Amino acid sequence: MRDQILNFPSQLPKGAEIARDLKIDKPYNKVVICGMGGSIMPGMILLTCKERKNNGPGVSVVIHNTYDLPSDVAADDLIVCISWSGTTEETISAFNAAVKRGIKPIIITKGAKLSQLAKDNNTPLVILPDQSTPPRFSVGYMIGALFAVLGLEKELNITLDSQSHENTGKELADKIGSATPLIYTSYSWRKLGALWKANLNETSKTPAYWNYLPILAHDELAMYVRKGLPFYPIIFRDKNDYPHYVRDLDAVVAILDKQEYNYSIVNLSVSDNPLETVLNNYILALWTSFYLAQKIGVDPEKIELIERYQEFRRY
Repeated sequence: MRDQILNFPSQLPKGAEIARDLKIDKPYNKVVICGMGGSIMPGMILLTCKERKNNGPGVSVVIHNTYDLPSDVAADDLIVCISWSGTTEETISAFNAAVKRGIKPIIITKGAKLSQLAKDNNTPLVILPDQSTPPRFSVGYMIGALFAVLGLEKELNITLDSQSHENTGKELADKIGSATPLIYTSYSWRKLGALWKANLNETSKTPAYWNYLPILAHDELAMYVRKGLPFYPIIFRDKNDYPHYVRDLDAVVAILDKQEYNYSIVNLSVSDNPLETVLNNYILALWTSFYLAQKIGVDPEKIELIERYQEFRRY
C-alpha cells in the first residue's frame, strides 16, 4: 500500500490520457456526478475546485450518491457515472435512470457491468486501468479522466509530492492513537473532511467524523463542556480563507485549549490551483489512515464488512 500512495501523483496524467479523445459536443446546464465510496471522491474534489476559485466547468456541479437520479435532472444536463469496480448498484441505477430519460451519460469505470451497459446503449465510455487497488487509492486515475472529459486538462498541471507528506501522516496517526478523529474545516474546505472520514473509516477501520464552520459552532462545540471525551480534533486551517472563517477557527482552538483537549492543526498549503491544495491534502489523508491502520493492527486494504453488506443485500 505504501508504494501505491507514493505513486499516486502519476495517476493523474494516465487517467487524463485515457480520456483525452472523449469530447463533449454540446452545451449543458449542469454536471451531475454519480458514484459511491471512493468513486464519488472525484466529484467532491471537482465541486471544491469549482467553489474555491471557479476552477471548473462554467456550470453547477451536483454530487449524487444514491439510487436513481435527482428529480430535476433534465436532458440538457451532463451526467457522469463513475464506478471504479463497474458493479456499484447505486451508480448502475443512476445510469439506467438517465437512459430512461433519454440522456446518454458518460461512464468512467474499469469495466464489468457498467461498461457493458455503456456499450449496449452506445453511451460515452472511459475504461480506466485494470488495477487491483481500492478506489480510494485510485482517485488520481478518476480525477484525471473526469477533468479531461470536462475539458479541464490544464488544471491537472500541478505539483504533488507524496513522499513529502509521509512523515506528517505518520505523526498524525501516532497522535490520534486510540481516539476518535474529528475533522474540522471551514465551509470553504468542507469536502476535505468527507474525504478524510472515508479514508479513516475504510483504511484504519476506525470511527471518524467531520464538521465545518460556521455550523459546528452552533451545535457540536457544546459537547466540549465535558472534558476528557475520547476525541482527537484535526483542524484544517487556510490562513488565506475568508476572514470570518479564520476568526471562527481561532475561536474553536481557544475553546479546545480552555477545555484541555489535545488536537492538531493542519495548515493547508494553498495553491493558485485548488486542485493542487486538495490533492496534497488528500495524500496526507492516505498516509495518516495507512499508518493508523498499522498502529491499530488492521489490514489497510480489505473492507470485509462492506463486501459482506453487499452480499447480504443480494438476497
